[in-house]
Amino acid sequence: MGLLAILKGEQPGIIARLFNYKNLGQFGEYMTEYALKNNNLKGEYIVLKNAYVPLKNKSTEIDLLMIHEKGIFVFESKNYSGCIFGKADEQNWIQKMPNGNKHIFYNPIKQNNTHIMALADYLSLPNDTFTSYIIFSERCKLKKVPRSTKEIVILKRNKMLKKLRKELKNREIIYTKEQIKQFKIKLRPLTNVSDEVKKQHIQDIKQKHDNNICPFCGRKLIKRNGRYGYFAGCTGYPKCKYTRQIDK
Repeated sequence: MGLLAILKGEQPGIIARLFNYKNLGQFGEYMTEYALKNNNLKGEYIVLKNAYVPLKNKSTEIDLLMIHEKGIFVFESKNYSGCIFGKADEQNWIQKMPNGNKHIFYNPIKQNNTHIMALADYLSLPNDTFTSYIIFSERCKLKKVPRSTKEIVILKRNKMLKKLRKELKNREIIYTKEQIKQFKIKLRPLTNVSDEVKKQHIQDIKQKHDNNICPFCGRKLIKRNGRYGYFAGCTGYPKCKYTRQIDK
């Protein structure tokens, strides 16, 4: 936590952090949202969070979405510690902790690409309209991850505003205040969905992990015994490296 960032309104103070802490994942989204708001960026824009966008008769949840007069930015927040390893075309990335333990998580580039695909379809816009931002916690080390491109930016949260300000400075205005208002009108209902929709979304995610079908490639999962205990591994390995921990 940086005192200067708090004074500048880029990070919340201690009291605000305590009131908004529920879990690490939610807290990471809160920190990213806080940085985007509080007049930290120039220009006309809106920030929406937890948008449940329709996707193949289901839904995909976008952490944060910013409609700016100079573009549309989709944020995926990962509040991880440890060292992060991953490649752009891999199904899974790895979080390696100081004690040697490893956690495998779905490639956030692919995850956010799914969000953008759904959003592009919903708004009837081409995919290249959007810029993907993958935001990691300051507590981690990005050891071997892809370099940022024009379409996909990967960085730590404390570098996000600097990158955004630089990018926005070099862009032209493409949306009017009225157009941004219309985006808001169309997207706002997706952030105020019923409890039934939220429950169904959670069930869809849970089903992917509870059955014996790989959620990434559709092949069968089989029980294996590895260095860190039992896990379900995809029969499509090594092409598909999906795994999840299971009880003995």
